[in-house]
Amino acid sequence: MAGRIMGLLFRPGWRLKLIDPPLGWIRILDDDLPTAEIRLQLTCFLTQSWASPVDVKDAQLRAVIGEREFTIPWTASADPDGKSFRDSPRFTVSGNAPLHAFADFASDAPDLVALLESATEPIPMKVEGLFNAAIEFREVASLDLSVEQPLLRGERWKRIRTGRELTE
Repeated sequence: MAGRIMGLLFRPGWRLKLIDPPLGWIRILDDDLPTAEIRLQLTCFLTQSWASPVDVKDAQLRAVIGEREFTIPWTASADPDGKSFRDSPRFTVSGNAPLHAFADFASDAPDLVALLESATEPIPMKVEGLFNAAIEFREVASLDLSVEQPLLRGERWKRIRTGRELTE
């Protein structure tokens, strides 16, 4: 019994939490192949201050629209000042304080871009991560992405509703 409890307590990544849902922005880049980019402000923390650090090795957004499912890969991450954490999007969350990060996800799937541009209903999405020595993605946050005005293509980020609003 003690072995089972220890296995559950020290399972890689179980202590990582995100403030759910995160804040978000979106833009559609009008390149040769239009690309939808979604930026989320992730606030990550560990539930115990004594917990071992959690390495965020990979992340993705999973969107379910009707019977279609889209996986949107993680492309970059930065601290609140805009400085990239490393050459790759990876970062580490330690137990001493919450970590605030901007995580970018992008997809050039034509069906997804078209659906995001014309969405009239909130789109349910899940933020999933691959942590420490894990071999499969685990859900860490969910959101209902909704755009209040039509998306125009360009470099400018547009605020999206995720179910969490900024306080005045």
